[in-house]
Amino acid sequence: MLCSRTMSTRTEFRRLPRQSRGRRRVDTLLDAAAAEISDAGYEAATMSSIADRAGASIGSLYQFFPNKPAVVQALRARYCQEFELLWEPIGLEAKDLSLERLVTRMVDSTVVFMNRHPAFLALLDAPCDTRAHSKVRERFQQLVGGFLRERRPRMSPEKALRLATMTLQMFKAMNFLYRDLSTRERRPYIQEFKSLLLQYLDCRMNHQNRGNGKHR
Repeated sequence: MLCSRTMSTRTEFRRLPRQSRGRRRVDTLLDAAAAEISDAGYEAATMSSIADRAGASIGSLYQFFPNKPAVVQALRARYCQEFELLWEPIGLEAKDLSLERLVTRMVDSTVVFMNRHPAFLALLDAPCDTRAHSKVRERFQQLVGGFLRERRPRMSPEKALRLATMTLQMFKAMNFLYRDLSTRERRPYIQEFKSLLLQYLDCRMNHQNRGNGKHR
């Protein structure tokens, strides 16, 4: 989900807003898209329903976005940037955090994000052409790998990347499960996920491999 602080994506605007008024219009349209997708789901949401919810003409929406996938790409880009800001402080503190605390910070901030943005959960099954660019995924792998190397500076970049990739795949599975659970069920399953992720990272970061006694 990035250049130094912000993430690079391939969002396809029909016309890039340069003035503050244009940026505000785009923000309003994306707010409306998030609300419509959260309420109706990705498939049922239409360009017309998004424009209506924003109190804008359909022409105004098409002025910036050529189609619904482009709207969703822009919405995902916004989510990516916000999510990076949520996780950014973790990297600054990672070397002083216990592994358990690191896992807790990552998971709890993700839950906060999902509760704040129900449209994020509604978009989990959206078509592939709305997904984030591979460079965004690579940036998040690097971000999580950085957390792990802060705690284990001698870990190789290759191993950190593998563990980060596995960690993010586990988070992806958690997102789908979180979406499908009732509100009452979510808390205990989040605790199970924390336990699973902690055991995996503890095993791979702190324990020696049986074969040769060395960390890989």
